[in-house]
Amino acid sequence: MGTPQTVLHVDDDPEMLALSTATFHQFDDISLLTATTAIDALDIVSSHSVDCVVSDSLMLPDGVPLIEALRRENKDVPIVLFTAKDWTEVADVASAAAVSEYVQKAGPDDLSTVLEHVGMLVDGDRDESLAAGVSAVTEALADHADAASAASFSLDENWELVGQWVGDDELGIVVVEAIEAHAGLPAIEEPLYDYIDADALEELLRPVLEDEERPGIEVRFPYGDFELAVTSTGDIFARPEPGETLY
Repeated sequence: MGTPQTVLHVDDDPEMLALSTATFHQFDDISLLTATTAIDALDIVSSHSVDCVVSDSLMLPDGVPLIEALRRENKDVPIVLFTAKDWTEVADVASAAAVSEYVQKAGPDDLSTVLEHVGMLVDGDRDESLAAGVSAVTEALADHADAASAASFSLDENWELVGQWVGDDELGIVVVEAIEAHAGLPAIEEPLYDYIDADALEELLRPVLEDEERPGIEVRFPYGDFELAVTSTGDIFARPEPGETLY
């Protein structure tokens, strides 16, 4: 096995980055870095050797498109523009940044298309090995989309996605880190086990990508000043407990 190729995925949607992390995790020859802001993306590119960038159509605070700034930072790195915008909306910027590929976000299959492009761009010889896993990834992502719809059907706009569990770490640790990052450290002084049996919760739920069907499970419980909801797709939602004002 050769040295892993480093891919940076930039998107302001944490759920998309969680799906991307779970997807690229299937392949040992790709190391994935993620960023949720244009500034963080530039910091990573300036401090890491990046072999390919997958980027949403984000802007820097001064209004400069991220992909243009990335191209100025590195004139050779391949860029895959992965955005919900139509080509007509991004054509000028994409051309100026000399993007290698454009993929429009429309459904779960599109992330697999991104994966195929990345495989060709980082090393054409690796594309065949990557392609062998693409169909399985596509099916898993489609299953996740269906399960997510079933599991979170009762969550209204007051809930905010704060994290996602992909099965690599203990669920209890991921929940605590997600709510701390959401509310600011230290968010909650009491341990999680005062509120719920995290081991039992982990047994009940499943990682995002698996070769098995998952029922639409949603578990809600209080945690400090918050109410949390964890679904069987690994999504972690939070909202202030009724009567609490946190911001």
